[in-house]
Amino acid sequence: MASNRRRRRRRNQEAAAPREVTAAATKAGWRQTIDSWGGFTVLGSLAAALLVVVALVVLNLPGSSVGDGDWEPANREQVSGRVAGSPTAPVRIVEFADFQCPHCQTFALDLEPTIHEEYVATGEATLELHYFPFIGEESFAAAAAAECAADQNRFWDYHDILFLRQGASNQGAFSTSNLKRFARELQAEFTDFDLGEFDQCVDSGRHEGLVEELRDQAVAAGVSSTPSFLINGQAFGNADIEAFRTAIDAAVEVSSGASTSG
Repeated sequence: MASNRRRRRRRNQEAAAPREVTAAATKAGWRQTIDSWGGFTVLGSLAAALLVVVALVVLNLPGSSVGDGDWEPANREQVSGRVAGSPTAPVRIVEFADFQCPHCQTFALDLEPTIHEEYVATGEATLELHYFPFIGEESFAAAAAAECAADQNRFWDYHDILFLRQGASNQGAFSTSNLKRFARELQAEFTDFDLGEFDQCVDSGRHEGLVEELRDQAVAAGVSSTPSFLINGQAFGNADIEAFRTAIDAAVEVSSGASTSG
């Protein structure tokens, strides 16, 4: 029986040997292939580069994560760049905003039209937007593009479009291709809007320095979230329309009293 066990062991060893040789040969073949491509380091770099390319393609898809909704130009009688309203208005409202901020979207689409109708259009207040792009790169890109629209005095129209088209943060809603596409909506309403000038402005990064400057000013002013407001220099947090009315009415009264006493 011992001899039988020895014979079986020997046969098993002999049978295993070819498999081990084959596995080693296969491993050597794979290694040779990898080495021919430059080794694991080069392959890793190629894989990383491929991921970057895929990410850029996805982020620049024309419809990637873009919000929908019909846009119609709002009736803002007097605008100058990022300021809406008469320069002689007694109350100055400054908003610090990020175009990717959902609460900023709520203010822009739901509250700002009422404030404009009741206070800006009547000459009692101006509304000025300052950029505070803190959510991500697309926040910064959208702000710079909005400034390109401001060059042709279409900031507020483009502002409205951006908030209507807001999608998931940093998922491609404000890719370069989309930012240019949104400008086509402007041109469809305002035929004198120069798309070539707008596109060149976006591509050149003309207003990136200004956006950085306004962001730094917001940080220096203590802004840490959006939307944040100053009403005649006094900090005012995000609130409902009644709170805005109370704060603006108080500022109008203070300004009127100061004018009377002066």
